[in-house]
Amino acid sequence: MAVVLLKIVFFVFSGLWNLITRLVFTGGAHVLVKMIQALKVPGEGSQRVIEQIKSMVKTFLKYSLEFVLKVIGNILSSLFDVFKEGVSSSSTGLANAVSGLVEKSRTSFDDAVKEIPELVNAFSEMVAKIVADLWKNGNDALAFITEHVLN
Repeated sequence: MAVVLLKIVFFVFSGLWNLITRLVFTGGAHVLVKMIQALKVPGEGSQRVIEQIKSMVKTFLKYSLEFVLKVIGNILSSLFDVFKEGVSSSSTGLANAVSGLVEKSRTSFDDAVKEIPELVNAFSEMVAKIVADLWKNGNDALAFITEHVLN
């Protein structure tokens, strides 16, 4: 039951992440395109300015995506560290209590152990979907900018 609930939470979280990143990237792309179109002036100078803005936007998106990926990595690392610390600190005090409980509830413990790989799999799928959606939304925004700025 816990696995199903966590899968639902992971699904909702990754869906919200996709919506937020899509909104931010698409909104930023539209605003940038409108600003560039408003500042267009005829001649050679405008082409150089547009190329510089295009280069700046590409660099900004590249660094933004790298930053977001590092943040996700740090969050996952922190969660793993917290989990590891919790397990290591509680394992010493709970060893005796667990040994008594394991004998009484061996079947329920076996079921819980069987659910851990499924939870890890669901979590990794959520992270992969978040990263893929972030990459897709960033590329879509960049494609929108380059398409509308150069036309």
